[in-house]
Amino acid sequence: MSDASDNIAPDNAEGDAKPSPSFDVSEYSETEQQIFDAALAEFARKGKDGARMQSIADAAGINKAMLHYYFRGKDQLYADVFRHTMQRFMDSFGASLTEAPTFAKTLRAFIEGYVSFVRDNELCVRLIVSENLAGGTLVAENVRRMKTTEGAPPRVMVDRIRAAVEDGDIRPVDPDHTILSIVSTCIFFFAMRPTVEVLHEDAGNWDAFVTSRTEHIFELIYRGLAPR
Repeated sequence: MSDASDNIAPDNAEGDAKPSPSFDVSEYSETEQQIFDAALAEFARKGKDGARMQSIADAAGINKAMLHYYFRGKDQLYADVFRHTMQRFMDSFGASLTEAPTFAKTLRAFIEGYVSFVRDNELCVRLIVSENLAGGTLVAENVRRMKTTEGAPPRVMVDRIRAAVEDGDIRPVDPDHTILSIVSTCIFFFAMRPTVEVLHEDAGNWDAFVTSRTEHIFELIYRGLAPR
């Protein structure tokens, strides 16, 4: 059970509490970043309800009063961690997606970028999956924001799929269904890794398997979208 004081700021910090920090990690102070990293690990492993502010403070090497100085309560901290996690996902693609000259290269950049993010950010992925399973509103809020943000990976893919259909490069498909299929294929083998390692003999060498799997996903999706 979480501490009842997790969402209550200390009385002596009431007037000094800072607003939520920027989601740009480069603008965080060292202490804020330590809190952020500790909170991500705690939320990813235990979910919002199971996480404790005291555990986060301990992991960050500060006392609980200082934690509440930076983040007024667990709900605010969780929301900030989740939003920043989604921002990290969007930023992880860099310019590879928006500058891809053809649909094939755009699709490859999206698949490779998504797989790389999942592989390199296990805690972030756990947090996103946990929030989905909990049925929280943060998923819908942040995905909706990504779909309407210029340059965000989902928005880029929707626009590129529509353009490719209009140009006759791929067969007519629903962009949202197509993206859902791509994302599902990219994340499934990570979420089910123990099962995959039993079912696929090459998965014993996980890094090599991820590389070959990424190429397979691209070929499967791209060939499946070919005009008929």
